[in-house]
Amino acid sequence: MQAHLRRNIQDWLAELLTTFCAVEICGARQVGKTTLATMMGSVLAKEMAFFSLDDPEVLNAAQNDPRGFLGQADNRIMVIDEFQRAPELVLPLKAAIDADRTPGRFIITGSSQLLAEKSADSLVGRVISCTLRGFSQGELRGYKEDFITRVISGVDPLEEKTTADRSEYVDIVARGSMPEVQTLSPRMRTAWFDSYLERITSKDIQELRRVPEPHRVLTLLRELAAVQGYEAVIGRLANLANIPATTTSAFVSLLRSVFLIDVIPPWTPNLLKREVGRPKIIMSDSGLGVHLTRTHPDILKNIIHGQAFGGMLEAFIVSELLRQQTWSETDWSLAHYRSPDDREVDIIVELADQRIIAIEVKAASTVNATDFKHLEWLRDKYREKFVAGFVMNTDTQGRLLGPKLYSLPVASLWKE
Repeated sequence: MQAHLRRNIQDWLAELLTTFCAVEICGARQVGKTTLATMMGSVLAKEMAFFSLDDPEVLNAAQNDPRGFLGQADNRIMVIDEFQRAPELVLPLKAAIDADRTPGRFIITGSSQLLAEKSADSLVGRVISCTLRGFSQGELRGYKEDFITRVISGVDPLEEKTTADRSEYVDIVARGSMPEVQTLSPRMRTAWFDSYLERITSKDIQELRRVPEPHRVLTLLRELAAVQGYEAVIGRLANLANIPATTTSAFVSLLRSVFLIDVIPPWTPNLLKREVGRPKIIMSDSGLGVHLTRTHPDILKNIIHGQAFGGMLEAFIVSELLRQQTWSETDWSLAHYRSPDDREVDIIVELADQRIIAIEVKAASTVNATDFKHLEWLRDKYREKFVAGFVMNTDTQGRLLGPKLYSLPVASLWKE
């Protein structure tokens, strides 16, 4: 287990805590929220008072005397773990913050968006949220990576080299980002993922909405894992999972609320025009996605039989970018694109000044002209707004494809 690796979001969290009174660390179960929260005391050189609402006695005290509960910290940072378990704390927390807005008084953590649903009106502007995701590839290697900032500074494709091949990428994707699984054998990893999903579907989701048949949520999750890289059509997903479309939409919201999936919106370059594309849905953890499809890594390593790896690799790259977004020195948003005449680009990164970086993902190690024809079209259409276009692939060497167009190894994403 590598739960005590330095998290790249740590500096951003420290800056938030020296500016605002209360900060929420949210994210999926077992991504390291509690560990990160407890580490902030030494980072800020302040004492901490830690309270976990998973403890029945602590939860009882919070529910029965919320005002007294919040007054226990004195001058220490008060960490309230799994805050969403006690909605009774919301209004007293609002009052405590309004009475004293000294920075760094409260850190609250949560593994669902129940807090947001029940406290949006009360805590807006008072609690600043940041999302913690699983380990990035840079974190696992001990450094802070920032691909988008590096691209803006200029990337020489001939300097982009790696020893990683398809087989290694499959292993990386199948292992995923969860701290607990990093050192587990494939067999133990399977057992961990099974237990994790059982806990989420039978308990955590039930706290958000009573679902009479939790296995239906898991059925939909399996379907979502199998269609990563494609636009999400609710009606089609409903048919595949044998669930009514209205229920399917509700289940997608639930899965998003417990941070199991991410929804990637379609890019709309002109906000006055109707959106053409539908969102894409990806698994927030690639290892969980591979596990849900029950696809053995050896199959994915096979070029002929492992065609499903393309969608998994695209989702993995998106999730790595989303991790980096939380600490990137550059302000940007992420989407995918489909034009009215059905030209598709897997990933669009839009900078704050509306310039764009476009990325296509290929599981192959060879790039041909058809792989970047839509990048060429996008470059010619948006001209000065087009920073660069990349075909991310399993080759070991970066290559120049044309003006502002490059092929890069997937490992370039986490180059230091």
